[in-house]
Amino acid sequence: MGAKVRLGAALLSAYAVLSASLGARAQEAAPVPVVAAPPADQPAGSLATPPASAARAEAPAVDDPMLAPPPAAPREISSWPQALELVRTHAPRYLSAVQRVQQAEGRSRIALAGVLPVLTGEGRYTHQFLTDEVSMGGQTIEVPINDVFNVGATLRVPLVDVRAIRGVGTGERAERAAELDLADERRQIAETVVDTMLSTLATARVSELNRQGLRAALERLALATARQQYGRGTLLDIDRAQQDVAAARSEIIQGDEALQTAREALGVVLGSETAIAVATAIDLDAFERAVAQTCKLAPDVEQRPDVAAARARVEVAERLVDDVESQYWPTLDLVSELDHATEVMNGPRTTWNVQGVLSVPLYDGGARYGSKRENEALASQARQALIEARLAAVVDKTRATRAVTVLSSARDVAQQQRDLARSIDQRIRQGYAGGLGTSLDLVISAQSLRQAENRLVLLELEVAKARAGAVLASAECMY
Repeated sequence: MGAKVRLGAALLSAYAVLSASLGARAQEAAPVPVVAAPPADQPAGSLATPPASAARAEAPAVDDPMLAPPPAAPREISSWPQALELVRTHAPRYLSAVQRVQQAEGRSRIALAGVLPVLTGEGRYTHQFLTDEVSMGGQTIEVPINDVFNVGATLRVPLVDVRAIRGVGTGERAERAAELDLADERRQIAETVVDTMLSTLATARVSELNRQGLRAALERLALATARQQYGRGTLLDIDRAQQDVAAARSEIIQGDEALQTAREALGVVLGSETAIAVATAIDLDAFERAVAQTCKLAPDVEQRPDVAAARARVEVAERLVDDVESQYWPTLDLVSELDHATEVMNGPRTTWNVQGVLSVPLYDGGARYGSKRENEALASQARQALIEARLAAVVDKTRATRAVTVLSSARDVAQQQRDLARSIDQRIRQGYAGGLGTSLDLVISAQSLRQAENRLVLLELEVAKARAGAVLASAECMY
């Protein structure tokens, strides 16, 4: 339950702050009343309150082609089960891991065949080109017989074969190791899917925020133009406002490219040739529950799939070392042959025999010695890989836990910076509308606010990823 709560908080916090940031940017972009120019006898920039009769007008409505939302993705998903269905049916990474399990199952079946009987059928046709005629019993016969058809079968039953018996157990353990590798691959894929889905949602929100920023910049430009018309502004003010508009347009271009890249990355993870978007109306409560049901926290590091898989590979490697020792043991087979010939010189046309075959390996040129040294080296490598997997699991868990704290602190600071930037921007806009301040102050405050809000959104995304990663770092995912 604790893992589910942590994962739910991770997923929901990202969406909540993104929505809040979007609302804040909308509030920041709200029209600021434009105060009519003060009378000619009142100096510009005076702190005196304008007379009550002074006319006040709302900022003019602005329109621009870049305010239109970005193009929709060719495909959209709205739930975690949809994402997993695409992973199971299209993701090359997942399908390759499944095929590796099937490959291990095939090898295990081959090992089992080594201890089972083997029945072989055979048909032969023999034509003799060189023959001779001999007299036998007053008859002249041709030897050897010119044309002979033979049909037979051979049954071989292993009675004692230590290597084949051990090979069955080795194959089963190798199959188990492949299944654990698949479990670890599922965990990593789930972590990647959650990460890319959150990134896609975040970049979509940033794209909306950038358009709100462009709208605010256009309104500032209209404000600067109005002041210049009243004789209280200069062409420099308009140029600076236009420069701010250009900067806002640049952010839209970069944000839309980041959105497209995130959608393409999600498509690649899910095995799609086209970009995939995440529905903005996604039910994150259901999403959180589905992820928590799919991935459950492992009790300790040893239960993490990659560590368990490395431990299984050590067992397989050690058995392969013993497998070489078993090659020195003799084997005992029961062999039975059944044969029928159309023509024979003497004896019955059909024969059937049973043999006991003892095979004793004597000398093979040193191949078994070389195999033993190779397998011992492989076993040592497998043990080191297990140690490395354990260290990586411990470090991953520690880093994931620390990342939540570090990024949460950075997020809190970024939120304070955003609040200050918003307050400063509102004061400067109000003062500029009343004849106070300069256009440089207006542009700098606008750019600082946009940067602070985008940074806050990205840090919220990183916090959400870190929280999800802290859970998935030691989880076992079943799907």
